[in-house]
Amino acid sequence: MNSSTGRSTDAEKLGVLNKLGYGIGDFAANITFQSVTLFLLYFFTDVFMIGAASAGVIFFIAKLWNAACDPSMGYVADRTRTRWGRNRPFLLFGALPLGLAYFLLFASPDLSPAAKTAYALVTFLAFSTCYSVINIPYGALTANLTLDTNERSSLTGFRMAFAILGTLLVAGATKPIVALFPDQTVGFRMIGIIYGSLCVAVNIITFSAVRERVMPPKEQGMSFRQDLKLVAGNRPFIILTVSTILQMMAINLLAAMINYYFKYNLRAESYIPVAFLCLFATAMVALPLWVFVSGKWGKKTSFICGMTLLSFVLLGLRFIPAGNIVPVLGLFVVAGIGMATQYLCPWSMIPDTVEYAQLKTGLRREGILYGFFNFAFKFSAAFSGILAGFGLDFFGYVPNVAQHQRALDGIGLMMTVLPFVLIIAGVALIFFYPIDAAAHARIVAELEAKQ
Repeated sequence: MNSSTGRSTDAEKLGVLNKLGYGIGDFAANITFQSVTLFLLYFFTDVFMIGAASAGVIFFIAKLWNAACDPSMGYVADRTRTRWGRNRPFLLFGALPLGLAYFLLFASPDLSPAAKTAYALVTFLAFSTCYSVINIPYGALTANLTLDTNERSSLTGFRMAFAILGTLLVAGATKPIVALFPDQTVGFRMIGIIYGSLCVAVNIITFSAVRERVMPPKEQGMSFRQDLKLVAGNRPFIILTVSTILQMMAINLLAAMINYYFKYNLRAESYIPVAFLCLFATAMVALPLWVFVSGKWGKKTSFICGMTLLSFVLLGLRFIPAGNIVPVLGLFVVAGIGMATQYLCPWSMIPDTVEYAQLKTGLRREGILYGFFNFAFKFSAAFSGILAGFGLDFFGYVPNVAQHQRALDGIGLMMTVLPFVLIIAGVALIFFYPIDAAAHARIVAELEAKQ
């Protein structure tokens, strides 16, 4: 490997076992992250019995904290040097703290109302911190494993297949597992034990299965402030990040509202796991299709097509009469096809911005870029959480009772029209993203010429 360019002397192709070993790490990430996205707001309001507005504020604070942790963690990872590499060690040493913090988040101790609010905030902050410690270095590994842009798409396809598999487990199994126990409090406590233990084991497996092959130049001395300037000057990265914030706000809001929509609007709470499976199982099945399409048309075009499809399907849900569950589930299947591009395209596009920045500045900073990109996801989750919490409160939602029409209309609005607007805004931004396969090939060639 030439350290001045970061180019690996090994073959750029990765074996299936390498891809599987890396990909399974996102299974661990998503059984924790997605269970928080899909169920934590519901857990806070309907199980732990925290007010909806208070739960929204907790989400907002914890996710903003998580968002702030991500760039800081990227800064730390970029400056880490060990015999295992600079990103892999965090998977090993962060696994157990993350599993423990996740369990505590759903432990549901018997406390006073004020103490419950404080406990929820503290444990959510602890979980968010531990999640950043593992997830930022894990994401940055994509840029460390290969420089080949098509291999990165394939690698991301494996990763996102496991991400969706983790999401499917959470979406399909959480409610049935909770139902096995005497009440939801005990059930969610067991969820904390089961998913937390899986998270620990899988992160250790990923640490053991991968090796860092592409390393940065040795000279990397820059302050955090200079790193911020490097990020701000990376136009493709900024476009992709802002677009992702908007589109993930929409998806997080949709995911949070599904629990309420099926429980109250459709009066079909038992169909909640089916709805999540229709959405996420379809996304998993559609991933190979979008990997093929991105190879033919490019990542940007695939991204635009998929998210546009998702937005109009969500808008279509608005016009289905109340009580018609089958058409709703059918539209969820179609929505899953479009949503698959959100799993694939941004994560296969972000490594290409690493080389873009390296060409412009001479510095390879995948850690800080992945840190800020993950910031986008946490920032979107923070705002979607507070939108959901305050939205429910504004429309007069009361947990565990029949809702009046204003609350039902509000739930429907937050699951359809608002996500539609956010997704379309994100799609409009992606039109300005400048890196395609040919542009990336030119960037890599220029880097090699500077050896």
